[in-house]
Amino acid sequence: MNYTSYPAATRHALGIALLAAVAHHNAAAAVIDNFESYAPGAFPSPTWLDVASVLPEASPLINVPLPSATVVVTSDAHGNSTQAMQTVDALGVSKGIYASVPLSSSYSLFADMRALQYANTSSDPLVAGTASDWAMQLTFAQKGIANFDNTPQAGVYASSQSQGWRLFLIGSNGGPFADIDLNVAASMNTWYSVALQVDTVTGTFHSTISDAESGTVLGDRSDVIAGWAPQFGQFDAIAFFAGEVAAVSPATSGSTTIPNIGQVDNVNVTTTPVPLPGSFALFGSVLGVLAWRSRRRG
Repeated sequence: MNYTSYPAATRHALGIALLAAVAHHNAAAAVIDNFESYAPGAFPSPTWLDVASVLPEASPLINVPLPSATVVVTSDAHGNSTQAMQTVDALGVSKGIYASVPLSSSYSLFADMRALQYANTSSDPLVAGTASDWAMQLTFAQKGIANFDNTPQAGVYASSQSQGWRLFLIGSNGGPFADIDLNVAASMNTWYSVALQVDTVTGTFHSTISDAESGTVLGDRSDVIAGWAPQFGQFDAIAFFAGEVAAVSPATSGSTTIPNIGQVDNVNVTTTPVPLPGSFALFGSVLGVLAWRSRRRG
């Protein structure tokens, strides 16, 4: 639909109807945060909640102490002073932040992210899986089902094993699992601009990774997940978090003993509400809103 092609009166009427429908139902939701409004050293509340507090894992897996992330003063991709969220220097299944968003048909998540330290995760798949443990992930997730390390989710993460970016998916309601190499390096101490767009109707996951300093696009691909159905994308939260599921206490031969540490800045999230039946569905093309893990176990 080319909205601007309608006469002014028609556009006005459509606009009023759209605003009325959105006011009555859930409107597109946005979360934008550069972490500049928080005190350094503090958890970034009230905007964010702590992923480590959600359904902690049982022993021998390790849960980090709270808070699992704080705001720090650091440098951006251009060397300028900035504030960012940083995960704690401690082993744990999940550490970072999350916030609620409405259930949606379309999600878009963007942030600048970098790994400051990679865990010493074993390359033995019998110990850790093929790409387990992650220095930072941006993700859409279903909260309240399990710890963020293995709750239903769709996100992009920096693998501590490959030191590269991967797409990670656990579908809701028994949906499909995927862990896909995006073939882009995730070098330590380098800021990357990472974006993920999810269409929960078609099962399309569009990931874009750029060098934050130069703006050069390093990876841009869409993955359509086989066997997808809309009920597999019941994501009602966004999260930015690190973790080590290959760490146990007491430590065993081959288990992770050095934690991942990651940073996040310049978060921008948009979600488009699930379409309603009848005439409200007509507005789907007008809305056109840009709209974003846990971990596999080895």
